[in-house]
Amino acid sequence: MTTHEQLESRVIARQLALGFGLVSVVAVGMCALLLLLLGRVGGLVDHMRHDEHAIRSGAELSTAIRERYAELARAIIDDTDDPGEGAIAVRRHLDALAPRVPQSERWRLEQIRAESREIGNVFAEHVRPAMRAGDIGELRRAHAEMATIATQASAHADAVAEAVEGRMAGAHVTATDVTRVGTISGISCVVLVLALAVGYTVRLRRSVLAPLRRLTDAARAVGAGERHARLGRIGQGELQEVATAFDQMTDELVAREERLLKAERMAAIGQLAAGVAHEMNNPIGIIRGYLKTMKADEDPEVLAEELRIIDDEAAACQRIAEDLLAYARPPDMQREKLAMGAFLEEAARRLSETGELAGRQIAVDAEPADVVADGRRLRQVMANLALNAAQAQSDGPVEISGHRTAEGYVIEVADRGPGIPAGSQARVFEPFYSERPGGSGLGLAVCQGIIAAHAGTIEAVARPGGGTTMRVFLPISLTEPDR
Repeated sequence: MTTHEQLESRVIARQLALGFGLVSVVAVGMCALLLLLLGRVGGLVDHMRHDEHAIRSGAELSTAIRERYAELARAIIDDTDDPGEGAIAVRRHLDALAPRVPQSERWRLEQIRAESREIGNVFAEHVRPAMRAGDIGELRRAHAEMATIATQASAHADAVAEAVEGRMAGAHVTATDVTRVGTISGISCVVLVLALAVGYTVRLRRSVLAPLRRLTDAARAVGAGERHARLGRIGQGELQEVATAFDQMTDELVAREERLLKAERMAAIGQLAAGVAHEMNNPIGIIRGYLKTMKADEDPEVLAEELRIIDDEAAACQRIAEDLLAYARPPDMQREKLAMGAFLEEAARRLSETGELAGRQIAVDAEPADVVADGRRLRQVMANLALNAAQAQSDGPVEISGHRTAEGYVIEVADRGPGIPAGSQARVFEPFYSERPGGSGLGLAVCQGIIAAHAGTIEAVARPGGGTTMRVFLPISLTEPDR
């Protein structure tokens, strides 16, 4: 197979790989994008958390500046030195806020730090000397200067807090936008995956399931005996290979079936010919033997005896031919309602009157029931079974019984002969098989064909105490209830 042919034979495999690969790429891309967006949102949330602390620190710094001014004002009123605790608190808040402030606003922190020191210097250099000297005018001027510096520092602290708050608001807007983009992207990817899945499902349904349905129908048709069911062109790639192999297999099966039927037909013809030749060879041999020894001047009584023997052997040949025709020709059924009790009595009486039972009696014990059957054919079956039973036993009557069952009507013909060897109960119905010397081997085969035409069964079973029972069953579908 060339490379091009190999590629052509793998169409479905490539379609499956392409479909699942594309869906996988979209799914992986969607997951990667969502993870990236989630990381981005997480970073923004962290920034907003830090900015929240910065805003709180900015407010605390503004409060510390005001408390520093209030601390110095209390020192003026109490006429004490600068305690310095407020300055320490301002520096602490400045140090904590420095890493969290935008670069553009850090100059304000330095300005606040300088103004905090300046307030202390004004208190030390102007307020305290004026207090000691009792210079009220200088004290008021220095106090006003301290208030102005504190107000400026507090304004700078508020500006820093506002800047951080603005940055936090921007981060919140960005996080909201990123979340929206992630949501839209996720929905879009899900819709795309669903669309790809539906598209490839429809495509595979058309390219795989439809040909498989045709393949299933063709297989069922071939199984039902449609010998000309073929697939032809049903698709591409692997399925077309299967279809081609199926058609080749069907062609081979048809060819083998024809060869097998021909061989079976020839075997059946050979078996039939061998059976007929074997069965007719004996009487024909006897006839030819007597014809060779017969003379025109022979004693009339001896000649009459020889002619009678020739007639008997010719009649045997005729019976074989008639049995063969009856076996080969499908029975022509003419059904009628039969009262089984009376029918079996009448069949036994007729058979006794023919003298073919060699003086043996027939005992009939049959329940009454109406059966729809061909009386002439069924009488032929009873005569054949009764004759076989009479020939199988040396004395005693042939027993015929009939009884009604839930499924139909059962007829049994029993003898006290040696019985049928184990394993041969089924073979007795084969053509030309006979355990009895002189039998044609067609009688029971003809009986089986007649009973089968009535949709019934016939079987040979061993009789308790010795002998054989031939059991005939006629199904309920052919029976009518007693009236």
